[in-house]
Amino acid sequence: MKEIQIYQVDAFTEKPFGGNPAGVVLEANSLEDEEMLHIAREMNLSETAFVSPSDKADFRVRFFTPNGEVDLCGHATVGTFHALHEKGYLSPERSVFTQETRVGVLEVARSFLDGLPLFTMTQARPRYREMTDTVAEIAEILNLRTEDLLEKVPLKVSTGLWWLVVGIRHLETVRTLAPAMESLRNFSEKYGVIGVVPLCLETLNPERFFHMRAFAPLVGIAEDPVCGTCNGCAGAFLAYHDLLGTGDRVELQSEAGFEVGRPGRVIVSVERKDGDIVRVAVGGTGVTVLEGVMRF
Repeated sequence: MKEIQIYQVDAFTEKPFGGNPAGVVLEANSLEDEEMLHIAREMNLSETAFVSPSDKADFRVRFFTPNGEVDLCGHATVGTFHALHEKGYLSPERSVFTQETRVGVLEVARSFLDGLPLFTMTQARPRYREMTDTVAEIAEILNLRTEDLLEKVPLKVSTGLWWLVVGIRHLETVRTLAPAMESLRNFSEKYGVIGVVPLCLETLNPERFFHMRAFAPLVGIAEDPVCGTCNGCAGAFLAYHDLLGTGDRVELQSEAGFEVGRPGRVIVSVERKDGDIVRVAVGGTGVTVLEGVMRF
């Protein structure tokens, strides 16, 4: 019988039961792929992260949903580095660490916000595809009229995972969205995206820049409370459509999770050079809410 130490960390929040929960296993080098999948299913969270040694980075981190492995996960990265920090795996002399993922070696920076450790993950350089020909179909899937959408073409965006990002005019429209899930699942499969990220520039908290949600029925997630890769893609969407204002480096905060009772915030950084988006990073704090031993 095997035993592993496992944690559950609520990421992108300063309070328990907010943000997005992730499972974290800090000593995963003895686990087989099938065992990781079983553990992710047992945790039944959107993602569980597994940490093992790496010859390319400080750590190798793999991410599993209950349905299988995914290339990258923002909130599980925050949860992982929060647990690594809390359990003494991170040198206090350093502020930047690296993780080996399926999309390459990515930096994770540690800083502090109001005395709490804040972890910021550099994501992959954004890639785009305009979804001009699918605007009417997207509106129908979201049970909206095309005039409810921003006059900015929806984008298929990847900063590590492909998401469809859609701008919507009003906050109330975003808050009351009820997508046709089976149609969204079929659309996601057809166009190779995890799911859809509807966002608007109206917010509940005036200190936040945008409000967003994330629906991903293709990977078994009806709604992800506060999604890191989604926020990276959302930041890239806003930069692509010149909605961030001027400046080569913009840092802003988003809000999400309110509709599912798990409010959280994400710090999104976007850097541009000669008009091109060269770096996107997302960051947040975390809270460990569970620690235990799993036997199998």
